Amino acid sequence: MRIAAVVNTRRDRVVLTHEAAAAIWEIPHLGRLPDAVDLADSRGTTPRSRNGVHWRRTPFEPSEVVEIGGYLVTGLTQTLIDLACSRDFPGAVAALDAALGGRVRARSPVDRSALVEGLHRHRRVGSTAAADAIAFADGRAESVGESLSRAQMHLLGFPTPVLQAAFPRLDGGIDRTDFDWPEFALFGEFDGDVKYLDPAYRSGRTIERVILDEKKRSDRIRSRYRRSEVRWDWSIARSPARLRALLLDAGLPVLRPPRSA
Repeated sequence: MRIAAVVNTRRDRVVLTHEAAAAIWEIPHLGRLPDAVDLADSRGTTPRSRNGVHWRRTPFEPSEVVEIGGYLVTGLTQTLIDLACSRDFPGAVAALDAALGGRVRARSPVDRSALVEGLHRHRRVGSTAAADAIAFADGRAESVGESLSRAQMHLLGFPTPVLQAAFPRLDGGIDRTDFDWPEFALFGEFDGDVKYLDPAYRSGRTIERVILDEKKRSDRIRSRYRRSEVRWDWSIARSPARLRALLLDAGLPVLRPPRSA
């Protein structure tokens, strides 16, 4: 609604960038949405940011601007680079994971090499942090909660988990886990409410059936593969201190000094 209000009150057509473009591209956002709408300043005149408008002097290729739903927005690759340069590490990873996994409006995975090339095309503030996020991003993370969790683990200095680890069953099927640390005999699961409440994720099953299937899957992995299990939800994923305490209690060691986001 804020984007529509700003665009409809401009005399000329404007190009949405950064978080405004991310909203149109359906790129995940962690935390509260910004109050101001990001517009690209292609003239280099640095107009004043006021009245709910945030002008951005960001280098972009006009030929890569696309129109979506009546809005002009920076291209997907450019938008992701802008976000990687301006967001904190977890926020950047959430956007990049989703794009690499094809979970944004384009519905096809973004090429990591295109992100690297686009980032190196211009020297800009945040490039070093953006390069770290692009290198760390992984399309196998299947939800924003998983992306946030693994970004927090990385910042806290925990060992890197295997994502979507596969555990063959005796009946020929496959059990998968969000996170696995085989060298520490531990697997982890991010439990977002959507897994139980969203009909699209339940595939016709009742909530009770989903919970029972989850328990049976965990039991199979624990017994056959001699793994311990650790689970957490959004409240813990958002809190580095709580996530650190939980993982340490589960037996996962800190291997590197913690770093800031």
